[in-house]
Amino acid sequence: MLSSRPDISFAVNYLSRFQNGATDTHWAYLKRVLRYLQGTKDFRLVYTKQDEGGEPIIGFADADWDWGNDVDTRHSTSGYLFQIFGNTVAWTSRKQTTVSLSSTEAEYESLSQAACDAIWVKNLLSEFGVVLRSPLIIHKDNQSCIHIAEEPRDQKRMKHLDIRYNFIRECIQDKIIKLQYIATSHQLADVLTKSLPAGPLKHHRASLGLRGGVKEQP
Repeated sequence: MLSSRPDISFAVNYLSRFQNGATDTHWAYLKRVLRYLQGTKDFRLVYTKQDEGGEPIIGFADADWDWGNDVDTRHSTSGYLFQIFGNTVAWTSRKQTTVSLSSTEAEYESLSQAACDAIWVKNLLSEFGVVLRSPLIIHKDNQSCIHIAEEPRDQKRMKHLDIRYNFIRECIQDKIIKLQYIATSHQLADVLTKSLPAGPLKHHRASLGLRGGVKEQP
């Protein structure tokens, strides 16, 4: 999951929460994950050369649609990933540390976490001689989150998010990050925040660059 299988990140993140108190239900879920891995054991991340003119780094950030989905703690799940020259190189699925009061707040939390890693990825890439001339694009599928980050008119309602709010605002104003809306059906980070039906899972899996039956290069 950490190095080659982002498609099972959410499942591993979720099941790891019950290591000290697992039940038969969790064991049944785990066996479903193992069966999935058995059926896709030849899948791996495939890196390809991108055509010139594309964005060097693109990020995707998301939170589970049913915020507070964890019935025990009511914490949402953040998911974000980064693609360098069209290839998936970094991803995270993580339970948020605080209880969000709305879906917008949960999305904002995931954006804040993604922004921190985006700066790290950007700095790492610069050490390899790849310097970004334009802001790093992060895709979000929540219009309210984008609106608050770019044009915070209802600041009173988000007053408790002051530190995260100011951090994102500075990143946007300093042209480090640029937010772009993307439809949920194309939000690659969706696979990192929840379990998905077979159709969307296969679509996102392919978009992440996971391929099966790939021959080893000599």
